[in-house]
Amino acid sequence: MKGPLAAIIGDTWRQSKHQLVLLVLIAILLATIPLFTLTMRVYEAPDGRQFLGMRGETENTSRRGFDVGWDGLYADALKQEIGLGESIREQRIAVNEATTAFEQAKFRVDRLEARGTAGPELDAARDARRDAEVRLDELTARWRATMNEERERVDKLLAERTASISMLQKGVEYWLSQAATMLFIIAMLGFIAACAGYVPAMIEAGSIDLVLSKPIRRWHLFFGKYIGGLLLISAALLAVYVAVFTGTGLVTGVWHWPFFNALPMTIFSLALLNAIVGWVGLWTRSTSMAMVIGYVYYLVVDTAVALLADPAAAPFLNELKGVGALAEFVKATFPSFKWLRESAEASIFSVWFFPWKHLVVGAIWLVVCLGTAYNRFRINDY
Repeated sequence: MKGPLAAIIGDTWRQSKHQLVLLVLIAILLATIPLFTLTMRVYEAPDGRQFLGMRGETENTSRRGFDVGWDGLYADALKQEIGLGESIREQRIAVNEATTAFEQAKFRVDRLEARGTAGPELDAARDARRDAEVRLDELTARWRATMNEERERVDKLLAERTASISMLQKGVEYWLSQAATMLFIIAMLGFIAACAGYVPAMIEAGSIDLVLSKPIRRWHLFFGKYIGGLLLISAALLAVYVAVFTGTGLVTGVWHWPFFNALPMTIFSLALLNAIVGWVGLWTRSTSMAMVIGYVYYLVVDTAVALLADPAAAPFLNELKGVGALAEFVKATFPSFKWLRESAEASIFSVWFFPWKHLVVGAIWLVVCLGTAYNRFRINDY
């Protein structure tokens, strides 16, 4: 390899041979290959149609295979592609507010009647209760009508786009979407532990002194470590994708090239995660702290962001006042790996939806984390 940056990347790869966590991660990724290629087989239904199922099924079964779960995943992807759900959420919030107003008006009337109050005050309270009830009924009817319209629209699109797709094709797409989702989660969880030590190990006393004594620029060292780790995990993921794609194609005869559509979003998520963990590692100089904060963000913070950003995932949140404004703030502030993962999964069905807010926010986080971390590394006296 030529050039100082390439040399640092190559050195990162050589160091990774002795990094147990990364080796275990790669081994786990490789272990998914037989899981997704040797545990399935093609069956034939009594009507002659083929479908994909798990090995061990009886030959004479007439039930469908993995295509059973295909419709739900495809419908969810369609909703994201055409932007359904936001109007339902807004109307649901309005219904909740109208319900609260009606209950307050009803309570006021009940309290006045219990006290024996009569005259204009009671009449006004009853009028307010009636108006609140009418408004609640109108908003509820509008909300239910919107849900029915959107459900019918999704069902129509689903029927139009899938009329020519066979049961076997659906099964393969569903199977590969599950493979991509599992690979995404495994890679993210494992890469937190693997990349947490890159920066702290680089700047520890003795090691950094020896490196900086050589004629090498600091940006070569910093970005070489970052790019080297990212390229290594990306190469392992690509190898697994190729193996799963090839194995599935050989077993089923269906070569579903859109499977690789999920790879760019997965690698972008890993790049963002690597930047966040690296930033923490540089400022704390602690592998353990970088790892802990990385897991807290991915498992706790990201889950909370996903719940706030998706009203369908936690309908009870719509009952809380101010959730809508909080959700918009969260989407504009924190990137969501969950939405990036779902975008990768949808692309396997050739359904393209991009969570632009999360992509833009994620790109900003990536630039800020790398920029501020490098600036700290550049000016610090080691």
